Amino acid sequence: MFTGIIRHTGKIKKIISAPQGKRFLIETKTDFIEKLEKGISSVAINGSCHTVEEITESGFIVFSSFETLRKTTLSKARINEVVNLENSLTLQSFLDGHIVLGHVDGIGRITEISKKGEAYLFRFSVPEEIYSYLVEKDSIAIDGISLTMFNVRNLFFDVAVIPQTISETNLSYKKAGSEVNLEVNIFAKYAKKFLLK
Repeated sequence: MFTGIIRHTGKIKKIISAPQGKRFLIETKTDFIEKLEKGISSVAINGSCHTVEEITESGFIVFSSFETLRKTTLSKARINEVVNLENSLTLQSFLDGHIVLGHVDGIGRITEISKKGEAYLFRFSVPEEIYSYLVEKDSIAIDGISLTMFNVRNLFFDVAVIPQTISETNLSYKKAGSEVNLEVNIFAKYAKKFLLK
Protein backbone atom coordinates (compact mmCIF):
# COMPACT_ATOMS: atom_id res chain seq x y z
CA MET A 1 0.00 0.00 0.00
CA PHE A 2 1.20 3.50 -0.88
CA THR A 3 0.19 7.16 -0.52
CA GLY A 4 0.90 8.64 -3.96
CA ILE A 5 3.40 11.11 -2.49
CA ILE A 6 6.54 10.80 -4.62
CA ARG A 7 9.81 11.65 -2.88
CA HIS A 8 12.18 9.77 -5.19
CA THR A 9 12.75 9.04 -8.83
CA GLY A 10 15.08 6.56 -10.48
CA LYS A 11 16.41 5.60 -13.89
CA ILE A 12 15.92 2.31 -15.67
CA LYS A 13 19.48 1.16 -16.43
CA LYS A 14 18.86 -2.36 -17.70
CA ILE A 15 15.90 -4.32 -19.10
CA ILE A 16 16.22 -8.10 -19.19
CA SER A 17 13.67 -10.22 -21.03
CA ALA A 18 12.42 -13.25 -19.11
CA PRO A 19 9.78 -15.92 -19.76
CA GLN A 20 6.40 -14.18 -19.43
CA GLY A 21 7.93 -10.98 -18.08
CA LYS A 22 10.87 -8.59 -17.79
CA ARG A 23 13.40 -7.65 -15.13
CA PHE A 24 14.32 -4.03 -14.55
CA LEU A 25 17.46 -2.68 -12.92
CA ILE A 26 16.65 0.73 -11.51
CA GLU A 27 19.24 3.14 -10.17
CA THR A 28 18.27 5.65 -7.51
CA LYS A 29 19.57 7.53 -4.47
CA THR A 30 21.12 5.83 -1.46
CA ASP A 31 18.46 7.00 1.01
CA PHE A 32 15.81 5.10 -0.99
CA ILE A 33 17.94 1.95 -1.35
CA GLU A 34 18.75 1.86 2.38
CA LYS A 35 15.08 1.19 3.19
CA LEU A 36 14.85 -1.89 0.95
CA GLU A 37 14.98 -5.54 1.97
CA LYS A 38 15.61 -8.23 -0.61
CA GLY A 39 12.56 -10.38 -1.29
CA ILE A 40 10.41 -8.42 1.18
CA SER A 41 10.14 -4.75 0.23
CA SER A 42 7.38 -3.52 -2.06
CA VAL A 43 8.18 -0.57 -4.29
CA ALA A 44 5.83 1.39 -6.53
CA ILE A 45 7.41 2.06 -9.93
CA ASN A 46 5.30 4.62 -11.80
CA GLY A 47 2.49 3.50 -9.51
CA SER A 48 2.90 -0.24 -10.13
CA CYS A 49 3.72 -2.39 -7.09
CA HIS A 50 6.80 -4.63 -7.39
CA THR A 51 8.74 -6.83 -4.98
CA VAL A 52 12.48 -6.13 -4.74
CA GLU A 53 14.40 -9.21 -5.96
CA GLU A 54 17.96 -7.92 -5.60
CA ILE A 55 19.66 -4.84 -4.15
CA THR A 56 22.76 -3.38 -5.79
CA GLU A 57 25.16 -0.62 -4.74
CA SER A 58 23.29 1.93 -6.81
CA GLY A 59 19.78 0.49 -7.11
CA PHE A 60 17.58 -2.59 -7.17
CA ILE A 61 16.11 -5.23 -9.48
CA VAL A 62 12.43 -6.15 -9.85
CA PHE A 63 10.49 -8.62 -11.99
CA SER A 64 7.41 -7.48 -13.94
CA SER A 65 5.01 -10.28 -14.83
CA PHE A 66 3.06 -10.58 -18.08
CA GLU A 67 -0.04 -9.11 -16.35
CA THR A 68 1.86 -6.07 -15.08
CA LEU A 69 3.33 -5.47 -18.53
CA ARG A 70 -0.12 -5.83 -20.12
CA LYS A 71 -1.71 -3.23 -17.84
CA THR A 72 1.09 -0.68 -17.53
CA THR A 73 3.47 1.49 -19.52
CA LEU A 74 6.39 -0.66 -18.33
CA SER A 75 5.86 -2.81 -21.42
CA LYS A 76 7.24 0.14 -23.44
CA ALA A 77 9.87 1.29 -20.92
CA ARG A 78 13.25 2.42 -22.26
CA ILE A 79 16.80 2.53 -20.93
CA ASN A 80 17.46 5.77 -18.98
CA GLU A 81 13.75 6.49 -18.64
CA VAL A 82 12.98 8.35 -15.40
CA VAL A 83 10.41 6.60 -13.19
CA ASN A 84 8.60 7.64 -10.02
CA LEU A 85 9.45 5.57 -6.94
CA GLU A 86 7.66 5.17 -3.63
CA ASN A 87 8.45 2.97 -0.63
CA SER A 88 5.46 1.12 0.80
CA LEU A 89 3.33 2.69 3.51
CA THR A 90 4.15 1.84 7.14
CA LEU A 91 2.12 2.30 10.33
CA GLN A 92 4.41 5.25 11.13
CA SER A 93 3.78 6.97 7.77
CA PHE A 94 1.62 10.02 7.26
CA LEU A 95 -1.16 9.46 4.71
CA ASP A 96 -0.53 12.75 2.93
CA GLY A 97 -2.00 11.66 -0.43
CA HIS A 98 -4.65 8.96 -0.65
CA ILE A 99 -4.76 5.16 -0.39
CA VAL A 100 -2.93 3.78 -3.42
CA LEU A 101 -2.67 0.01 -3.80
CA GLY A 102 -0.09 -0.07 -6.59
CA HIS A 103 -2.48 -2.05 -8.79
CA VAL A 104 -2.65 -0.12 -12.05
CA ASP A 105 -6.07 -0.17 -13.72
CA GLY A 106 -4.95 0.93 -17.15
CA ILE A 107 -3.18 3.48 -19.29
CA GLY A 108 -4.14 7.07 -20.02
CA ARG A 109 -2.65 9.60 -22.41
CA ILE A 110 -1.65 13.23 -21.90
CA THR A 111 -3.46 15.31 -24.52
CA GLU A 112 -2.49 18.80 -23.38
CA ILE A 113 -0.02 20.54 -21.07
CA SER A 114 -0.32 24.26 -20.43
CA LYS A 115 1.29 26.68 -17.98
CA LYS A 116 -1.07 28.38 -15.54
CA GLY A 117 1.01 30.90 -13.59
CA GLU A 118 3.49 28.81 -11.61
CA ALA A 119 1.40 25.66 -11.95
CA TYR A 120 0.63 23.43 -14.94
CA LEU A 121 -2.62 22.07 -16.28
CA PHE A 122 -2.44 18.50 -17.58
CA ARG A 123 -5.35 17.03 -19.57
CA PHE A 124 -5.68 13.26 -19.89
CA SER A 125 -7.75 10.99 -22.10
CA VAL A 126 -8.80 7.67 -20.59
CA PRO A 127 -10.44 4.45 -21.80
CA GLU A 128 -14.15 4.06 -21.05
CA GLU A 129 -13.64 1.32 -18.46
CA ILE A 130 -11.55 3.71 -16.33
CA TYR A 131 -13.69 6.78 -17.01
CA SER A 132 -16.71 5.05 -15.45
CA TYR A 133 -14.99 5.27 -12.02
CA LEU A 134 -14.01 8.94 -12.22
CA VAL A 135 -15.70 11.55 -10.07
CA GLU A 136 -15.21 15.32 -9.99
CA LYS A 137 -12.65 16.37 -7.34
CA ASP A 138 -11.74 12.78 -6.48
CA SER A 139 -8.17 11.52 -6.18
CA ILE A 140 -6.42 9.47 -8.86
CA ALA A 141 -2.90 8.04 -9.05
CA ILE A 142 -1.10 9.09 -12.23
CA ASP A 143 2.23 7.25 -12.61
CA GLY A 144 1.88 6.77 -8.86
CA ILE A 145 1.31 10.46 -8.07
CA SER A 146 -1.74 11.33 -6.00
CA LEU A 147 -3.58 14.10 -7.84
CA THR A 148 -7.07 15.64 -7.81
CA MET A 149 -9.25 15.51 -10.92
CA PHE A 150 -11.55 18.22 -12.23
CA ASN A 151 -13.40 18.91 -15.51
CA VAL A 152 -14.24 15.20 -15.68
CA ARG A 153 -16.20 14.79 -18.92
CA ASN A 154 -16.26 13.03 -22.30
CA LEU A 155 -13.47 10.51 -21.47
CA PHE A 156 -11.14 13.33 -20.34
CA PHE A 157 -10.12 14.90 -17.06
CA ASP A 158 -7.77 17.68 -15.92
CA VAL A 159 -5.34 17.99 -13.03
CA ALA A 160 -3.49 21.04 -11.74
CA VAL A 161 0.14 20.26 -10.90
CA ILE A 162 2.10 22.49 -8.53
CA PRO A 163 5.80 23.36 -9.14
CA GLN A 164 6.96 21.06 -6.32
CA THR A 165 5.31 18.03 -7.94
CA ILE A 166 6.73 18.88 -11.35
CA SER A 167 10.27 19.16 -9.96
CA GLU A 168 10.10 15.97 -7.86
CA THR A 169 8.45 13.58 -10.35
CA ASN A 170 8.74 12.34 -13.91
CA LEU A 171 5.98 14.73 -15.02
CA SER A 172 8.75 17.19 -15.88
CA TYR A 173 9.75 14.80 -18.71
CA LYS A 174 6.24 14.24 -20.09
CA LYS A 175 4.82 15.71 -23.28
CA ALA A 176 1.47 15.73 -25.03
CA GLY A 177 1.05 12.18 -26.30
CA SER A 178 2.92 10.55 -23.40
CA GLU A 179 1.21 7.56 -21.79
CA VAL A 180 0.80 7.20 -18.02
CA ASN A 181 -0.33 4.53 -15.57
CA LEU A 182 -3.67 5.17 -13.88
CA GLU A 183 -5.08 3.75 -10.66
CA VAL A 184 -8.58 4.86 -9.71
CA ASN A 185 -9.75 5.33 -6.13
CA ILE A 186 -10.39 1.89 -4.58
CA PHE A 187 -13.56 3.22 -2.90
CA ALA A 188 -14.99 4.09 -6.34
CA LYS A 189 -14.56 0.43 -7.33
CA TYR A 190 -16.42 -0.78 -4.26
CA ALA A 191 -19.21 1.75 -4.83
CA LYS A 192 -19.69 0.68 -8.44
CA LYS A 193 -19.72 -3.02 -7.52
CA PHE A 194 -22.30 -2.38 -4.79
CA LEU A 195 -24.57 -0.39 -7.11
CA LEU A 196 -24.41 -3.04 -9.86
CA LYS A 197 -25.50 -5.89 -7.58
